[in-house]
Amino acid sequence: MQVVEAKAMVLALMAEDARRGGLPVLIDPASPDPRDPGKFSIDGKPARAIHHFSGWHPPIHLDWFGDGYDPPCINGRPFHWYAFAIPRLRRREADHYFVCDYLQMRQWVREFAAPKGVDHRDHTDWRADLRIHEGRRSGFFRWGDEPIDFTARPESRCFPLDNLADLCALRSSPTFPIGARRGTGESEAHRLLKEFVLARPGLLELSDRAEGVLEHPFRTGDRVDVFFRNHRPERSVVEIEVEGRDALMVGVHQAIKYRSLAEAADRFPMHSSRVRAYVVAYDVGYDEVREEAERYDVRLVEVDRRKVLLDAS
Repeated sequence: MQVVEAKAMVLALMAEDARRGGLPVLIDPASPDPRDPGKFSIDGKPARAIHHFSGWHPPIHLDWFGDGYDPPCINGRPFHWYAFAIPRLRRREADHYFVCDYLQMRQWVREFAAPKGVDHRDHTDWRADLRIHEGRRSGFFRWGDEPIDFTARPESRCFPLDNLADLCALRSSPTFPIGARRGTGESEAHRLLKEFVLARPGLLELSDRAEGVLEHPFRTGDRVDVFFRNHRPERSVVEIEVEGRDALMVGVHQAIKYRSLAEAADRFPMHSSRVRAYVVAYDVGYDEVREEAERYDVRLVEVDRRKVLLDAS
């Protein structure tokens, strides 16, 4: 695939998504850089199509290894958006695209742990491999030196396919990486863990007969990530977090709230044993969080991120 073909494919797919979703986004196919036919503009900011040959080769900026935030350059001029063209190949049944800003790419560059002992800090062209989960409309981003079964930090590497709607919803935040997070604010890692727990009530020591739903609504407008109607206890509310002490502390308090709402919804006595509260995350190893969870009888459950990622592939 040539870069001009990649740009044409991405533009066609994005235009169709914009039309179908009525998305308020301005896409200008004209290149803002006469020397680079692979560029175009999204809402006035330059984008560069990244095409596939032996993997994808996104340009980076070397000052990212320090504290720099300068955008990457290609053909001597900077650009803001990476627009990955993902053509149908082998088992991929359709063409796809993925758009992210350079802040997202900077984050992925800085995560690279040089498993082969080469840190690649001496050149501005890195090879990437996008592993596509077609059935889930998502993918996993890895660098070329990382092993095929690389599963470290999947919460930051999962991304949604065909994500123009997500881009539109999040672009109002100029300092937040756009790409690996859905327009609702939900990351791919959060969604995958949520679906993983829904399919496995046994993780919470619940009966296989437990009936689970995602985003169960309460009368207040609150929605709990996962809700089980089951036996012993009769209801279970599950707050999903990814990791981080502060995030889990919020999760514990959310679980307390959802437990009370579930008790009120079914007219159970408050603080009864008929409703149980959980917080599930990839990492629950924070002393302060454990103390808070024990104080308010919220159960913490840790899930191996590798199992979640392998289940999604």
